[in-house]
Amino acid sequence: MSKRKAIIKFCVIIVVCAIGLTACFASFRVPFTSWDYKGFANAIQSKMGIDLRGGVLAVFDTEAKDGSGVPSSREIDATVRRIETAITSRGLVESNVVRQGTKIRIEAPGLKDTDEIFDAIGTPAILDFRDEQGNVCVEAHDIRRVAVYQDSQTLEYGVLLTFTADGGSKFRRMIQAAEEYTFIHMNNSTEPWSTVRVADKNAGANNTTVITLGTRADGSRPTREDAERFKLEIESGLYEVKLIDAELSIIPQTLGEGALLGGIISLVIGILFIFIFMYIRYGDLGLLSNLSMVLFMILFLGALAIVGTVQLTLPGIAGIVLALAMAVDANIIIFERIKDEYRSGKRMSIAIEGGFNKSFWTIFDANITTIIGAFVLYFLGTGPIKGFAITLLLGVVISMFCSLVVTRSFAKLYLCINSNNAKRVKLESNNPFIPEIGTKEKPTRGISSAKPKRQLNLGGKT
Repeated sequence: MSKRKAIIKFCVIIVVCAIGLTACFASFRVPFTSWDYKGFANAIQSKMGIDLRGGVLAVFDTEAKDGSGVPSSREIDATVRRIETAITSRGLVESNVVRQGTKIRIEAPGLKDTDEIFDAIGTPAILDFRDEQGNVCVEAHDIRRVAVYQDSQTLEYGVLLTFTADGGSKFRRMIQAAEEYTFIHMNNSTEPWSTVRVADKNAGANNTTVITLGTRADGSRPTREDAERFKLEIESGLYEVKLIDAELSIIPQTLGEGALLGGIISLVIGILFIFIFMYIRYGDLGLLSNLSMVLFMILFLGALAIVGTVQLTLPGIAGIVLALAMAVDANIIIFERIKDEYRSGKRMSIAIEGGFNKSFWTIFDANITTIIGAFVLYFLGTGPIKGFAITLLLGVVISMFCSLVVTRSFAKLYLCINSNNAKRVKLESNNPFIPEIGTKEKPTRGISSAKPKRQLNLGGKT
């Protein structure tokens, strides 16, 4: 590749990085559309955890519904999944629901009142369907899904129930045996919580049925809000275990907006100092490293914004800083190995190639062990520990790609511009006892231990 083409490619890379940085932080209305673009930074800000934004923390003890004591692991896990679905459907996508032994912990950033938790998941209850004789026919574990339904012809709202295969069979038997009504009970009460009129004996034929809402007290037709409320009340009774309030508290912000802004400014200043140090220490190689770091930050911010499991907490910020430090460290390892190769007498291009080759396994092994540790923390940790693990995992994977692939590609492209001027990449030795490559070693004064050369006398005078 010619020098001119290499320079053009570097210019294109710089322009792409500039566009990427703009995409990270800019927010604007897309021309000729009604769509507002929000940069990666804004998306990450909306994922701030409960320790940064404040919110409501709820911890529930669990009991078996039949009163036998500790519920099974399957029942607790199923309840966690149902709570996650209920919270997500209410728009609280930043919330975190985790199991802690036999307890369930819910963190809802942004909420101001503990009652809002119950608005999101419903008041914990026990639900079942009974016939007119009061016999339990369908239980909560027989229902797989609950959704709001609107009839396409009458436009009336209702609730669509989807049963398991076994639950669908139970429901059909109950409907076919019922004379006129079936009853929904809550918390094992003898009084029905809701009465459902049997309008179709074939209901539940495909393991689904629709419960329509009657007219409101004022005679008006039910609205979608009424259907949403009825759906939530039913969902609150579908939990596989009985939830008992153990702890409900409001968590204040650990960092205010001013403190968080100050932390971001200090991080930017630190990155600028890193860029300056890399250039002073490694010259043009440092510039290549800085360009690679810019690409790393763009990819990292994009991953934090896109990956749904990321929640920005104080430990998560620590994971981001650690990943950034590891990305810089990998480039330093590579450049120091390049210097070693050059000092051994190799040409600059060969030294650069050898430096990348010989530092590969060192960087790979160090990062793989960190990735394994992050996986362990993610799958065995809870709450903030998971936040630290996921940010560290994403950062390490992206830093490996940038240091071993991107920086190496930049170095190969750079050799098309400069393949023999070692001073521009600071490869000259700083040790006065190591001679520079391509120069002659100066003779030392004093007594030499080398043997004197013999002089041959071929018959002439000496």
